[in-house]
Amino acid sequence: MWIILEYAAWAIAAGILLWMIMDAARVNRQFDEDTLMSSKEGVDELLEHGDVPEAVEGTKG
Repeated sequence: MWIILEYAAWAIAAGILLWMIMDAARVNRQFDEDTLMSSKEGVDELLEHGDVPEAVEGTKG
């Protein structure tokens, strides 16, 4: 029984690895390097508009 589960886990891991490689290749074909390395979204965009979220509760002084 454990042998079957072990092989199933290896098969799932191999499938996830293959999916990640295929997705990386697809994204690399779809977007150029400048777009992938830019930081137009996220924190920079929030700072640009002045909408900075409050600090996390545990980090407030």
